[in-house]
Amino acid sequence: MADETAILAPVPPTPDTLVQRVRSVGVRAASIVDLLAIGFARREEDVPLNEGLMRKMLMRFGSLRGLSEASPADIGAATGLEDFELLRAQALMEVGRRTNTAGKGPMDEILAPGAVMALLDHLRFEKREHFIVILLDAKNQVMRVSSVHIGTLSMSIVGAREVFREAIRDGASALIVAHNHPSGDPTPSPEDFDVTLRLVEIGKMLDIPVLDHVIIGERRYHSFSEKGQI
Repeated sequence: MADETAILAPVPPTPDTLVQRVRSVGVRAASIVDLLAIGFARREEDVPLNEGLMRKMLMRFGSLRGLSEASPADIGAATGLEDFELLRAQALMEVGRRTNTAGKGPMDEILAPGAVMALLDHLRFEKREHFIVILLDAKNQVMRVSSVHIGTLSMSIVGAREVFREAIRDGASALIVAHNHPSGDPTPSPEDFDVTLRLVEIGKMLDIPVLDHVIIGERRYHSFSEKGQI
C-alpha cells in the first residue's frame, strides 16, 4: 500500500492555476485536494493558498471519512472558515455523502428489516444518534426518508408530532422508524422500548401503523418487529 504522505506530498507547480486546471479537466477528473481547495475557499483568489492547507487537513483527519466526521470547531480551526462559510462547506460534503448512498431508481418494497439496514447503511458510523422515519405507501414502497431528530433518544425529545406530521403530510399508509447506536451495539435501551411502544400506540389511533423500529449498529441491527416486541 502506498505511503499516504507520499500521495499527499506537494506536486511541482504548473503554469495553470488550480481553478483553471479543474475547469479544464472537469470536477470528475480533479483530485480530492483540488476539490477541497475550491470547496473550502471563500473566493477564487483564496484557492491557491488552500491547496497546501487541504493537504495538511487531509493528513490531520486521516481520510475523507475522518474529515466528514470532524466537528465544526475542528474544521473551522483547520480552515479558518467561520459561520456561514463553514456551514456551506459542510453542507456540500453532506450532499456528496447522501448522493453516494442514494438509490439510482425507485425503491423496492420494504419487506424485511435487512432492507432498512441497507437503506440506512450510512448511519452505521455516525457519532450521534439519528432518528429516521421511513414513509411507506399502501404497497410498502418507500415514499420518503426523513430525519426528525439528531441526539439522545427519549420520548420527551422525539415527539410523536414530529414523527407523524411527516406521514400525515405525505399521505403515508404506514411507516417504519429507525435510529442508530453510535456505540455500534444495537441492543435496545429502556428508552428505545418506551419510544417504540408509544409510537405504535399513536400509530394505531391515527390509522398509520408503525410496522417496525430498527436499531442500526455497526455490523448488525435489532428489529422490534422481528423479535416480536411490537
